[in-house]
Amino acid sequence: MHDEVLKKVHDARVVIMCGVSGSGKTFFSRRLEQLGFRRISSDGIVWDKYGSDFTHFPPSRQKEIFMSAQHDLAEQMVSLIDAGDKVVVDSTMCRRSKRNHMRALCLSKGINPAIVYMSAPLHILQERLSNRKDTGPDDQRVDDDNLKQYYTNFETPSADENAFVCSPIIHDQSKLTN
Repeated sequence: MHDEVLKKVHDARVVIMCGVSGSGKTFFSRRLEQLGFRRISSDGIVWDKYGSDFTHFPPSRQKEIFMSAQHDLAEQMVSLIDAGDKVVVDSTMCRRSKRNHMRALCLSKGINPAIVYMSAPLHILQERLSNRKDTGPDDQRVDDDNLKQYYTNFETPSADENAFVCSPIIHDQSKLTN
């Protein structure tokens, strides 16, 4: 499934990732990076400013930080587009309004971005996130209560968003039924 989607988005100028934490967005984005895309990440922006201290902030402050990171992410994307780069945006894009904003910025530059939705069942996300160690921007912990909230409130792309859907790479197929 991943290779199939990689082939479909390879010629895009901009790929916007979306999915809950632990769904494989960064894994997929790094594969695009190997194909010449410039990867920008909201987690990277937050980590560069706050490191692992981010998880110790109250939820209201975390939300402010993420909103600021989304703004920075949009600015970085536009700068890279203006420079002629191919861009992959590695972020949850948990709301349609966020995806629409990024899409509108791309369209204003004459670019129709590809949207890639990383879909994964909750138990797989829980397992992946339980193994994180908070050692860097791609390894940030998300506690189970927050994960369940993100999972429940995530706005899955609708048909009119024309998103490519990727399921997780699962090496132990027995985990699909747990």
